[in-house]
Amino acid sequence: MAQKGLIKNSDTADVSAENMAAAFHAMIGSSGILDRFNNLACTKISDNSVQLNSGIYSLRGFLLAVEPGTTANLTIDSGTAGQKRNDLVVAELVKSGGGVGIDTLQFKIIKGTSTSGIPVDPTLVQQDVNAAGVTCQEALFRVKLDGVTITTIEAVASLIGNAASLAAAIENRTIVESGGNEIDGYYTKYGNGDVEFWGLIPLSGTFGTGSTAPFTKGLPVSCLYPLKGVVLTASMYDGSGGFQDYRASAHLNGTNTNNFFGHAFVEFASSSQNYIGVHYEAHGKWK
Repeated sequence: MAQKGLIKNSDTADVSAENMAAAFHAMIGSSGILDRFNNLACTKISDNSVQLNSGIYSLRGFLLAVEPGTTANLTIDSGTAGQKRNDLVVAELVKSGGGVGIDTLQFKIIKGTSTSGIPVDPTLVQQDVNAAGVTCQEALFRVKLDGVTITTIEAVASLIGNAASLAAAIENRTIVESGGNEIDGYYTKYGNGDVEFWGLIPLSGTFGTGSTAPFTKGLPVSCLYPLKGVVLTASMYDGSGGFQDYRASAHLNGTNTNNFFGHAFVEFASSSQNYIGVHYEAHGKWK
């Protein structure tokens, strides 16, 4: 059958788990913890038990949840004195095959191997359950044991934002204004309040080895706070296009909300020249 209506009323079951998993996986984009409820936060109950809080995990589109207002406790085998071990909290899907029968989809613990050295994670079964694979395990958290004690629980799975958080992230980095010119310098404002500056500061004079040239650069727009992340580079040339040995550096002395200042230093010049160019990039907040 070439075509199949997936979501519609019918007197037969038109939608299989494979159909829906394929659709969810395409929309979500990857496996991970969906940003919903308590995001399956994992906490230690005892040295033999951890607890998953409410949330939803997508295992390649197959969804597994701890329902709101509930928790799921998972048993950890006792550690061994003098040994270390990594266990993994996983989501595991075991398919019955052929889109019929009953699949098993659950959170469980995969036990690692104890060692006196550096413990490694246990190997997981990761067959392609969207094709002919039967079993797939994906790690959500790493439970680290030192001796008989659970010392750390680390997140392994990614947290996947929803459409609203994605839209907000895109909006925050949307360019809301840009402008400037070669003389004043250039800038770009972003929706999250960031502003970036860049441009060239031309310095004229007679510059030889050991020369210094102070500068103050006004900004085309003001910031709420003094600039941060100012990057400066300096260059010298004689304008003839020929190679000469010129070495100059630029140094930042301070920043304000509407300018920054510093100096250029000529480390070596094979002959005196009349120009130093200071290229700059800087970051600030406009709101």
